[in-house]
Amino acid sequence: MNSQRYLARIGIVDEGERDIGFLGRLQARHATEIPFENLDILAGIPLSLDASDLYRKIVIYRRGGVCYELNGLFHLLLGDLGYSVSLAAATVYVNGEWFIEETHAMNVVRLEGADYLVDVGFGGNTLRRPIPLTGEEISDVDGAYRIRPDPSDRDRKILEKKETAEWEKLYRFTLRSKSPVDFGEVSAMTQCGERSIFNKTLFLMILTDRGRVTLRDHSLTSVEDGRKKKETIEPDKVTSLIHDTFKIG
Repeated sequence: MNSQRYLARIGIVDEGERDIGFLGRLQARHATEIPFENLDILAGIPLSLDASDLYRKIVIYRRGGVCYELNGLFHLLLGDLGYSVSLAAATVYVNGEWFIEETHAMNVVRLEGADYLVDVGFGGNTLRRPIPLTGEEISDVDGAYRIRPDPSDRDRKILEKKETAEWEKLYRFTLRSKSPVDFGEVSAMTQCGERSIFNKTLFLMILTDRGRVTLRDHSLTSVEDGRKKKETIEPDKVTSLIHDTFKIG
């Protein structure tokens, strides 16, 4: 992998620093330049977790991907840049209940004696900033985030987000290190499983400097400075939207 070309893909100049500030810039630029998208899944193109395939798709062909692709390749970049990083698995909270165990991939970075959750591939709630595992609240343009211990399991953490008055669970995870091959089975489920939400309709998300834009089927949701706007996209406008807004093609 050519890490400098990867950095150029997300508009980052490597000036040698490896602190929390640079990590945050890497994460934010990644999520504003590389979208979460399921185009290959809908097209019936098998996903690959091979590093060279991910690099070719995301960096060379300027595509996006789902969590196993985005966080998988970002994991390699962080390691190549000298960060202490591990892949980990999370269980997503959906519609009031926990989804299938450990079907989301994310990263944990150890930096200056502290651990940070770094996730560039969580669909409509992709994170812009590293979140410390200390419980500290981190504010962003579309809400606040925190990580707290899971009261039912001392080895597990829960990521939460607050947009208005209440904290809402996003996912729970442990710090057990995973390798890309560990996500092969759940990646196949995401592509073909009956319970997968990503093999049924179009889904794209990209961060902006002031929020995020999400396309589900023909419904476009834009969040800017915490204000949401929804509109319906006519079928003949979808292709240009994918190109212009989500930077694909």
